[in-house]
Amino acid sequence: MEILIVFAVLAVALVVPVMFGARLVGARKTGFGSALLAVVILAALSAVIDGFVANDLVAIVAMAAIGAMVLAGILGTTFLRGLAISVIATIIQVGVILLLAVVLAGSIPPVS
Repeated sequence: MEILIVFAVLAVALVVPVMFGARLVGARKTGFGSALLAVVILAALSAVIDGFVANDLVAIVAMAAIGAMVLAGILGTTFLRGLAISVIATIIQVGVILLLAVVLAGSIPPVS
């Protein structure tokens, strides 16, 4: 049961920001399935790029460009709007992670 909860939280934290970004920029496909497909492909591409590119800066730039193309293709929008979706989703995801960190830090009793 706990593993299902973890997957549900991951789905919400990773997919919903992409859906929101797609709706914000006016993409044609903004549903859960399209956003989930985009997130899965982006994760796989990230692993491939990390495996082949040794320079971190080059890897980040390559992933940003390729990721924007993937988002544009899957969600039915332009390259620049795909890049905007990526930025919007990243900001939301970082905010969610920080919020979860604060909540979890507050729920853990201090070590004496």
